[in-house]
Amino acid sequence: MIDRQCADLLENAQGILMGILASETDPVRIGRRYTVALMETFLGEPANGVETQDVRIPTGYREIPARFYRGSHAAADSKGKLVLFFHGGGWSVGDVDSYDGFVRRLCAETGAHYLSVDFRRAPEHKFPAAHEDCYQAALWAFGNCEALGIDPARIGAMGDSAGAALATAVSWQIARQTNHRVNSLYLLYPFLDLRDDHQAYTSRISFGDGNYLVGRAGLSAAKQWYLKEDTSTEDPLVSPIFIPDLDSLPPTTIITTGHDPNLDEGKLFAEKLEKSGVRVSATHFASAFHGFMPFGVLDVAGDSVQTLARAIAEQ
Repeated sequence: MIDRQCADLLENAQGILMGILASETDPVRIGRRYTVALMETFLGEPANGVETQDVRIPTGYREIPARFYRGSHAAADSKGKLVLFFHGGGWSVGDVDSYDGFVRRLCAETGAHYLSVDFRRAPEHKFPAAHEDCYQAALWAFGNCEALGIDPARIGAMGDSAGAALATAVSWQIARQTNHRVNSLYLLYPFLDLRDDHQAYTSRISFGDGNYLVGRAGLSAAKQWYLKEDTSTEDPLVSPIFIPDLDSLPPTTIITTGHDPNLDEGKLFAEKLEKSGVRVSATHFASAFHGFMPFGVLDVAGDSVQTLARAIAEQ
């Protein structure tokens, strides 16, 4: 059963959405305004003791905006853990600014440094734009460990929802194509299968009516905005549930929620990883919903961040 705090937040969120719908008709702009409003309204107390620096990551053809987070208590000469952070939002909504409060909290609570990547978004930029930006940002991080004050052996990747797919695909590609290795994965209610086959997952039927922040219609729209017509939904870079050599992935922490159309994907991926010999730590928050972790007003969100803090301390 969903807890009272979560139920109240969802009710209030519906009111926020109705207000946006009264003045906006474009579905992409609606989604982006809604995401910003939710993050601002339900963030809770802002985290203190975190320093940030906006950077522009050079590539051969463009610069990728990103934000580097460092706990102000960290010694200037220390070599800390870095977590590459790829935000959620169906590859189309959300950005570094809207997720800033959440990443600050993660930095303050977990003690790790973070690089939050402002990858190109759909539908303006179709696959593989977002993936390429995240991959290039990861390579830049590995190549600039000394300047960033990070330990190259302790670079992890984290993402929520669609961002979890990016984190997984980037980690896999790095293992296949470079001499680097991501040392840990943190997948928050991951969206890993873009086949649009909702019947394949009971959770998409049970919790996909749109009453829990994300529904089947939203998942389908995310796919349509993100992919070109000729893109295979079974490409592992699109749908990491189809990665063939899962044993190339690092130890993985997976957080799932009870009221989430993507619940079964997270559970299935955890099972597949374990069968491939990957160490998995799976935590299920039965009373919460998809996308709950940035909302610091929720007690369960604080509990979930502490789960991440323990996992990061061990890696």
